Amino acid sequence: MVDILAGLREVPNVHMVVVHWPIALLPVALGLDLLGLLLGSRDLLVAGRWCLWLGTIGAVLAGVSGLDGANDVHPYVTDEAEELMERHMYLQLGTVGTAVALSLWRVLTWREPFPRRGRLVYVFLSLAMVVTLTVGSDLGGQMVYLHGVAVRVDADSLQGSAEKAHGGEHHHLLDLFLGGEAAPPEHEHEHHDQHR
Repeated sequence: MVDILAGLREVPNVHMVVVHWPIALLPVALGLDLLGLLLGSRDLLVAGRWCLWLGTIGAVLAGVSGLDGANDVHPYVTDEAEELMERHMYLQLGTVGTAVALSLWRVLTWREPFPRRGRLVYVFLSLAMVVTLTVGSDLGGQMVYLHGVAVRVDADSLQGSAEKAHGGEHHHLLDLFLGGEAAPPEHEHEHHDQHR
């Protein structure tokens, strides 16, 4: 029987849960605003404003939980992972700061679906926010998937085993999507050879 929410009970803190809200909502907010401006749709602009506000709340929670979680893993990460963590932190703090500023801007101009004055500056800041969010999120992914930050060392790996029919192969999805060949396994597992 499936253990409901077993994964959530195992997370060291809520950062990896709440971080998905700003990752989803902030780019959607930008997209809705751009479509609203292009099509002259008040409804799209209002939807963009709400996505921004909700995404900003998620970004603040992600920032606070990320800073708290960093204190727990600092003693256990390599120097390379530590460098990634610092870059990730600074970029995402920039994302949070920009999101808060844009949200306050929309609060101050709430009578309008989109700010009239400084419109180009607003769009530029929104684009910058999404860029820092994307790059910072990629660094966070590298920390987890390349360096195993906050991951149990005895957990399953992508290489898998013969028993699970993975054959020790690690396929890079990006290579497969781009039509390239899957990356060869970096190393053979001893237990794989034993079960042949």
